[in-house]
Amino acid sequence: MDFPPRELKDIYEKYQEWAAWYSGDREQLIEVYTGMAGKFWAKDIEKERRTMLHMPLAGDIAGVNSDLLFSEKPQVSLENETTQKRVDTSLEQMDWYSRLLEGAESASALGGTYLKIDYDRDMLGFPVINVAQADSAIPEFKWGFLQSVTFYKIISDINERHTWRLAEKRENGSITYKLYKGTLYNLGKEMPLEARSETQDLEDVNFNTNKLTVVYIPNKKPNRLWRGSDLGQSDLSGVESLLDALDETYTSWMRDIRLGRARIVVPENMLKTVDGKRKFDIDKEIYEGLKWDPNSDAKITPQQFALRVEEHRQTTRELIEKIVSVCGYSPASFGIGTEGGQAATATEIKAKESKSFKTRNKKAKYWERGLEYILEVWLEIDKELFNSQTVVEKPNVTISDSIKQDPLEKADSIEKLNRAEAASVKVKVRMLHPDWKDEEIEAEVERIKRESGMIVDEPDVRA
Repeated sequence: MDFPPRELKDIYEKYQEWAAWYSGDREQLIEVYTGMAGKFWAKDIEKERRTMLHMPLAGDIAGVNSDLLFSEKPQVSLENETTQKRVDTSLEQMDWYSRLLEGAESASALGGTYLKIDYDRDMLGFPVINVAQADSAIPEFKWGFLQSVTFYKIISDINERHTWRLAEKRENGSITYKLYKGTLYNLGKEMPLEARSETQDLEDVNFNTNKLTVVYIPNKKPNRLWRGSDLGQSDLSGVESLLDALDETYTSWMRDIRLGRARIVVPENMLKTVDGKRKFDIDKEIYEGLKWDPNSDAKITPQQFALRVEEHRQTTRELIEKIVSVCGYSPASFGIGTEGGQAATATEIKAKESKSFKTRNKKAKYWERGLEYILEVWLEIDKELFNSQTVVEKPNVTISDSIKQDPLEKADSIEKLNRAEAASVKVKVRMLHPDWKDEEIEAEVERIKRESGMIVDEPDVRA
């Protein structure tokens, strides 16, 4: 059996390309593009490769995506107080906030990421939510819903003739393991788990649940590259050529600086023989008298080539702005166009970065839905395997806005609406407390109306 399967070959080739850009590693880019005509990184001249520079913009894009989504910890709310404490404590101990930042980065680069539940009762007293990379998984979807997923992990040194892989398949309520011995491009023959020390203690697992212990979170949809696919779209999809052009421009800029260094042209008779070669010592501060025909035109001539700094700067900036815009972000999110400005208010920041926040809000919906699902399954596994005294319920997950509005600025906006009688009490309370639940808002509206005399209790009329 080919690995990856033939029907997924194109997808995995794109994963490899995006992963190379995300990594910022020149060698990976060379490996991906060697032999491709028209690409800067396709050059196979060793002498040129030494001077080729890479600007790691793809990694910056993934980082900005992660920062926008999870600049603060998501709020996880549950009805049961005991369950709330158990979840809060466990999530803190497993450092799940860092795991979410990691997942958001890889989702940006590869179009999506997986969150899966693992456990080791000898190590921790609760299940752990781990991040799994999209390019290590073979998923199966039906009508947009994940049905099963198999994760493949290479557990021996990679070479084309000898590769060991562990396959971990997750289906509803179960995890099964298989070990394969094959090649880099072929899954090969199934072997007993005992054949490797890394897998000899693994056992298949069946849980008292009919749910998957894994969730796929797409980066964004629809997938323009593979229309109809249930996989998310990478932020890098469609900008690969622009990223390649950016590296070519930056390399050209640095080449201009290298070639534009001041040089001194001297007559051949001024050269000194060193180790059989004639050289001119430009760093020598004291020179001996040089003898040559006084009627000769020979002289020391300095040369300085012009540097096309402004042309390269403008081209580089234009490419960066175009790349981040196509990826769904505002240039201001990358510090472009914000140089030397005064401190901006939350409203001004959001105005400059409106495109970034629209993209972030779309992505947040996928993450909130995915986190709510995996946390509910986490509660089921925790109760079954660790006998926790919790109530299994679906939590409410809210991904907080990364830019907090100044309280005075918010109060001023509400006051203007109040004077204009342009908003109800409920709307103003929701503006002031956007993270509150409906019942909390209703209770606050009730208190405000009573304190302001808008609601008066019926008088106690006695006969």
